[in-house]
Amino acid sequence: MKSPRVLLPFVVALVVGTCLAEDKVPLKLVIIKATYGTADVTEKLKGLANADGVTAKASKDALADGGADAKLKVEFSVNDQKVTRTINDGETLTITLKVGKLLILKAEYGDLPDGARTDVTTKVQEMVKDDALSVDATNDNFGDPIEGTVKKMKVEYLFNGGVKKEKEVAENENLAISNKGE
Repeated sequence: MKSPRVLLPFVVALVVGTCLAEDKVPLKLVIIKATYGTADVTEKLKGLANADGVTAKASKDALADGGADAKLKVEFSVNDQKVTRTINDGETLTITLKVGKLLILKAEYGDLPDGARTDVTTKVQEMVKDDALSVDATNDNFGDPIEGTVKKMKVEYLFNGGVKKEKEVAENENLAISNKGE
């Protein structure tokens, strides 16, 4: 039996179900809080979820009147590991449950830990192939969030529903996670 993987493009996770890993530990997605601008849309997003996931457009018509230039901010957990994602107005949020072992929770590129950075989670999730990841931490791949500064890339992940791990590399280095989670 293959273990589950949650692929989170334009990531937000809601209570969409439970999948079992090879060791029978459930991979559980839980929404904590969701806001669209000034409006609380937690219950609205939960209502859009089903067993396959959820798709929702971040807009006044779809969610609520959150004010000018509203952003959808969602706090959620995957197996009790908290994650926060922010989606711009007009973007579409999609969460799909898929079979796999490597789950990218968060990926950032920039002046880490405290400077300007870009959330590159979605792009890095799309680079996962055969439960492994190999990506070069470069401006060509992720843009330049702060010119003239040496950047770093940090990836937080779960492998096979286990404990949250993280890897960090300097700009122009390769960040790799094997199909064994190392």
